[in-house]
Amino acid sequence: MKLRGCENGINSNALNRAIVMHGADYVSERFIRQNGYLGRSYGCPAVPLEQTKKIIDAIKNGSCMFLYYPSKKYFSRSTILNS
Repeated sequence: MKLRGCENGINSNALNRAIVMHGADYVSERFIRQNGYLGRSYGCPAVPLEQTKKIIDAIKNGSCMFLYYPSKKYFSRSTILNS
């Protein structure tokens, strides 16, 4: 599912960068047990494979997700956090 950012200069390029919500085998208890950490998606929100369709179907027609990396730059520039 393609995502669209709503903060100009912060995530407004998400659609052009093809940031998507997707299923991944590394989002699982098994992966955590084997590797000691949850897998990484490099910017895309990933969900467990077996729940992908259910999650995407539930939010695909209009939802808001708050995803961020805790950086000082984001906290100081975010219009959502600072309004």
